[in-house]
Amino acid sequence: ADRGYTQSHQAIANVRAFGGGLDVAHKLAEANLITNKNLIPGDTPADWDRPSGLRIGTIEVTRLGLMEADMATIADFFQRVLVDGEDTAAIRRDVEAFRLPLQNFYYNFDNGWPATLAK
Repeated sequence: ADRGYTQSHQAIANVRAFGGGLDVAHKLAEANLITNKNLIPGDTPADWDRPSGLRIGTIEVTRLGLMEADMATIADFFQRVLVDGEDTAAIRRDVEAFRLPLQNFYYNFDNGWPATLAK
């Protein structure tokens, strides 16, 4: 049921108004924001290749150590691509600059915070 939030590591958004899940995923990928298309209620089996939904996962960014406030920055990147229609090459550079200092992995197996690399 739609509760307006997710209790898992992913969110599914209806992006029909932005061209559908496949087109939106491709546009976001141009800005180095990786998502994937996803069927949502109202889609039919015929919509398999071009569904209306978009899956946004949070596991990878959490493993990089990002917290709730950082999600607002990522949401701004999404807005710049989908709502504001900014040049994806410029956004990509901003995404890369945002990601560059994030070189550790957290919450990995039993390694705790931060994760330690096996020697």
